[in-house]
Amino acid sequence: MSHVLPWVWKAESKRLLWLLGLTFALIVTFQYFDLPYSISSLFSSTKIPVSRNSTSLIGDREHRNSNLTPAMAPSFSQNNSTLVDDSAPAAFPPSLPTPNSSPVKENATAVAPAASVEGPAALPGLKPSPVKDNATVHVPSAKAPAALPSLNPSPVNENATGPVASAGNPPSLPMPSTKKDAGDASPVVRFVPEVKENFKKSDPVVMSISEMSKQLRQNRISLNRIAKKPKWVTKPDLELLQAKRDIENAPIDDKDPLLYAPLYRNVSIFKRSYEMMEKMLKVYVYKEGDKPIMHTPKLGGIYSSEGWFMKLIESNNKYVTKDATKAHLFYLPFSSQMLVETLYVKNSHSHRNLIRYLKDYIDFISIKYPFWNRTSGADHFLAACHDWAPSETRKHFSSSIRALCNSDVKEGFVFGKDTSLPETYVRDPKKPLSNIGGKSASKRPRLAFFAGQPDHGYVRPILLSYWGNNKDPDLKIFGKLPRSKGNKNYLQFMKTSKYCICAKGYEVNSPRVVEAIFYDCVPVIISDNFVPPFFGVLNWESFAVFVFEKDIPNLKKILMSISERRYRQMQMRVKRVQKHFLWHVKPEKYDMFHMILHSVWFNRVFQISV
Repeated sequence: MSHVLPWVWKAESKRLLWLLGLTFALIVTFQYFDLPYSISSLFSSTKIPVSRNSTSLIGDREHRNSNLTPAMAPSFSQNNSTLVDDSAPAAFPPSLPTPNSSPVKENATAVAPAASVEGPAALPGLKPSPVKDNATVHVPSAKAPAALPSLNPSPVNENATGPVASAGNPPSLPMPSTKKDAGDASPVVRFVPEVKENFKKSDPVVMSISEMSKQLRQNRISLNRIAKKPKWVTKPDLELLQAKRDIENAPIDDKDPLLYAPLYRNVSIFKRSYEMMEKMLKVYVYKEGDKPIMHTPKLGGIYSSEGWFMKLIESNNKYVTKDATKAHLFYLPFSSQMLVETLYVKNSHSHRNLIRYLKDYIDFISIKYPFWNRTSGADHFLAACHDWAPSETRKHFSSSIRALCNSDVKEGFVFGKDTSLPETYVRDPKKPLSNIGGKSASKRPRLAFFAGQPDHGYVRPILLSYWGNNKDPDLKIFGKLPRSKGNKNYLQFMKTSKYCICAKGYEVNSPRVVEAIFYDCVPVIISDNFVPPFFGVLNWESFAVFVFEKDIPNLKKILMSISERRYRQMQMRVKRVQKHFLWHVKPEKYDMFHMILHSVWFNRVFQISV
């Protein structure tokens, strides 16, 4: 045909070539800009939520011990700070009811800089596995989120008699008003920034205290039903079963002068369980593991809870047994703080080698002893206070009982199995009870007090933007206070304020919760999804106030809605519950040491299955 109509063939060839070229250019353009996905997303009925920015897991808050010098860690997401590992088991068993899940993360992974890390060689007779370079971890976007839209304030019941908090998914926070500061500026304020328009939003998925209680009740039943039976039954197993029957059938006893009934979920069950623990509990403490990670407690600073418990349990003669066949529980004596200080590679942006060290330790004791393999670790427990502990122990200790300071629902905390470890800031290890107590209810002129590093986490900038810089003379909300001998300024404010604001920092936990109780100040906890200490036993709503992060603009209205009578009742209960949050060089009945041990015992009793 090209010979018959050459001019027609030539024109058609040119047109075909132009068409092919244009098609190729369009394909390249679409692939480069990902336009098909962008166009389809415009018409999609579902939107992909973007994860909220996170802050560092290293936990270097204002209460950090000045002697601690771990390398700085990367910024991990608080919703899921574990390493990227598709093989990791779910935090909750498949048939177990779970809390509301986190939104799907977008672009949440990044490759960390290469760091040649040798595995630890501290464990006798064991060659640790090598640590891979270029570990992939969750790293949040460095971009700040968009400005927050306005919010209609939540109505507050003027006749409220208890802690006030809104239910449901909290909307975005409004921007603070431009109203000038009221009253004279406080001379102790060092730095209080004004909130920026692009500060981070709070987590949209929040579990209230009542929902946590419901989850606890459900898990008590579910965990018992699906608990994996031990490979063989021992005498301690049968003793735990008998203890469980005795506790469940505990006679009503709410007249004990040492136990004020309103403080507890069920004072009769708690009393009977505590009596059974004193009567029969035996704990085996593993001797393996080299210092400083194992058997080296630090008794001062922000992570001192794990250190004090380790010191007291290892020197205890009443509960500790040298005969492992008689043990109901097995304690893994490692320090999460020393693990980070010893093994974290500065600027590596990975704690994979820390997780590997703990895995090697478990492998070692499971080879040397039969106890771990008998129950898959269900009768083993740990006490860890560092911010990274949940992610470091989530996979390889999934069956074990974890006492964690960072008790975050979003970090895989399992109600009925794990327990919330109180975070206590011990300033003087030789005098852990110094300065305890505060003014009576009638001698506390200030409505509320807070002071802390303003740049730790996303909640504090919001709190300071609404109530800092002496915007309201009734609320003494400061940035970091100037240094004073013995921290007198800080302590004086806590001892003379009605309510002590416990706003989260980088993580949900804060030493202010226990500090408020130390100084007879009613805690006001502003930390979504935080499981308070000894949650399985204590009725926290009877002596503390819980405020959703989204309700910070209504903070004063919430506190003012609590009647004077109700406040005095709560303050009295704070003083009564105080004995459960005290460290003693020689442990005393119902003190912090015994309450931690009881929480572990209580959870083990109610998940025993043979």
